[in-house]
Amino acid sequence: MSEDVLVTAAEVARLAGVGRAAVSNWRRRYPDFPQPVEGSAASPKFVLAEVDRWLRETGKLRELSPREALWRALDAGRGEGELLELLADVALHLADTRAKVRLPANVKAALDELSDESPSDLVEDLCEEIFGLQQRQHLATPAPLADLMASLAERATTVFDPACGPGGLLRASAEHGATSLLGQDLHPSLAKLAQARTSLYAEAQVAAGDSLRADAFPDLRADAVLCAPPFAVRDWGHEELGFDRRWEYGLPPKVESELAWLQHCLAHVRPGGPVILLLTAGVASRRPGRGIRQALLRRGALRAVIALPAGVLMSTGVAVHLWVLRAPDSAGAEPLLLVDASRHQPERRGQVDWESVSASVLEPWREFVENGSVAEIPGRQRVVEPIELLDEDVDLTPARHLPVPTPQLDVDTLTRAREEMVSLLGSLAGLLPDVQTADQGVRSTTTVNDLARAGALSLFQTPGRVEMDENVDGPLVLTGRDVITGAPASQRLAEDPRHELVELRPGDIVVPLLAAGDGRFRPQVISEEGLLLGPNLQLIRVDGERLDVEFLAGQLGAAPTSRATSSTVSGVHRLDVRRVEVPVVDLETQRQLGELFRRIRAFRDGLQGAASHGTELADQLVDGLATGTLTTPKP
Repeated sequence: MSEDVLVTAAEVARLAGVGRAAVSNWRRRYPDFPQPVEGSAASPKFVLAEVDRWLRETGKLRELSPREALWRALDAGRGEGELLELLADVALHLADTRAKVRLPANVKAALDELSDESPSDLVEDLCEEIFGLQQRQHLATPAPLADLMASLAERATTVFDPACGPGGLLRASAEHGATSLLGQDLHPSLAKLAQARTSLYAEAQVAAGDSLRADAFPDLRADAVLCAPPFAVRDWGHEELGFDRRWEYGLPPKVESELAWLQHCLAHVRPGGPVILLLTAGVASRRPGRGIRQALLRRGALRAVIALPAGVLMSTGVAVHLWVLRAPDSAGAEPLLLVDASRHQPERRGQVDWESVSASVLEPWREFVENGSVAEIPGRQRVVEPIELLDEDVDLTPARHLPVPTPQLDVDTLTRAREEMVSLLGSLAGLLPDVQTADQGVRSTTTVNDLARAGALSLFQTPGRVEMDENVDGPLVLTGRDVITGAPASQRLAEDPRHELVELRPGDIVVPLLAAGDGRFRPQVISEEGLLLGPNLQLIRVDGERLDVEFLAGQLGAAPTSRATSSTVSGVHRLDVRRVEVPVVDLETQRQLGELFRRIRAFRDGLQGAASHGTELADQLVDGLATGTLTTPKP
């Protein structure tokens, strides 16, 4: 292993198969961890050989599978361009072991261990690793989306992608029967990778260069064109390409680079051939492009606009559409299919139910191709005559031309929800205690700090920074934000498992350091096991023989005195729980007051839940009455 190869902390984490937080923790906890030799404090770089030795000597580098070893050999210490070039060389080597490709010794050794593996599967796994990383997600079209686009261009033999990136759309086309793949990409390393990758599937030719300014295939008329062009690029050649023959539907405005790509694609498909484009949703409605949209409709070039769920791309939350076009083989406008598949919203960006999305797209498309029409479904799909769209805006956004779906309301379910709400509201009233004016005599008080000194309770607070990540498998960490907002713990411990955090027990009291929006500090009495004490929380563990937990929690939830609070620079109130004053009363009185505090807290929590569920119920009732789905019973 070369002694001069440098790696970042993120690359060390990938090398060891841990999170970035673990590397930060190793640097703090182990004096013998290699020192950085370059970079800044926020982004240090280490000598790979030193890190590798340290990981092996400390037992933190587990035995790797052959595929993992290959990935580590490829990835360690290489910049983006170098990594893509090397992956392209690996793909070329796998496609033709006689190819004169010079591979690093460790990469060649790892490949030899995988000689029985399918070359195409191996390359696809490596591409998934590389383009799954956040900094490279924008370079590749997700494989399920590429498969959907290829499905929309069925039975195409020759397929072209003028912005092919690493070749994902071309690969998907080969899996759908294409035997000749052509592509071009601005970045030489991506073009080289696309050439090597696609040659594993079919005859392939990929050129490097700017497709709009330096078209490598000026005379090409492919059976189909698939493309996910770059979004919103202003420097696409508007000035020098003003009189280009490709602008058959109008000169693309400078701010509408997508419409330049669209016409470039139409210029490279045979008459009647399909063009499948992934475009931002704004292309369907922005005013500068309305003239070109109008021309596409009048000429019959546009066949379908399909809205996809927001978040289908890991690299951006921008909403996207699929446009299905064809190079007109006859003059005249034709009906347009509009589909809105955006209801399949992912829980998190990129985690899409592609099976449902694909069915929502392909079923109406195939019906439209076969019959020229589809069954109209409100809010989902409809065939529109161009005359309906040829107004001043020429807005092609599907949702704006689909009938609004009638709310699907289950009267029995709504009736039960109403009865439960009435019952809940009735039970809340029973939680409110009867009160009267108390005797205002002098009462003795103490502080939480004095109670701690006397051994009636113990105080804890998490020292220093806690590295957390909701995507790891560590134990759940309760934070101050969780308690303030009333949300369950969602973050998990991402540090070394030996990092000592206090495990919470049922009956513990946690109090946020910072006040809620109303200026109060909302304590929480822990009722479940397995949580760790996280940042911005103070923990009080009570001796139940001397103090009542609910009594103390109620006192902590009262309006704090000025002695116990201070203000941050931003004006947020901060609580020092040690200074909170607590009345000195006997244990029996504490328990009586504690039960009242518990009931009031249950009332407040129930009221918040009733407000949330009640709002949803009210909205459903309003929708049902407004649309005529519901009515009141006749007397």
